[in-house]
Amino acid sequence: MPLVELEAGEYLLDMVQQLGPIRSTGMGLTTPDWQEVIAFASASGLDLEPWEYRLIRKMCAGYLREFNAGKEPLSMPPIEREEG
Repeated sequence: MPLVELEAGEYLLDMVQQLGPIRSTGMGLTTPDWQEVIAFASASGLDLEPWEYRLIRKMCAGYLREFNAGKEPLSMPPIEREEG
């Protein structure tokens, strides 16, 4: 299955993949918290704007949402859905 083509911001997707978009809490899955995202950016030497941090968190939340949706046997992959 091909990935969605990005027109800009691919570096943010790379960061989400390196960071890891989901975490296990022992009680279920969640997204990285603010401290993890900020620490990762700092340790990677990245100087991000506030909107970039917010977008990274939203990307992680979207990943988790679709990860959970994919557990449903009749779930349609996001790339096959009609926008609307």
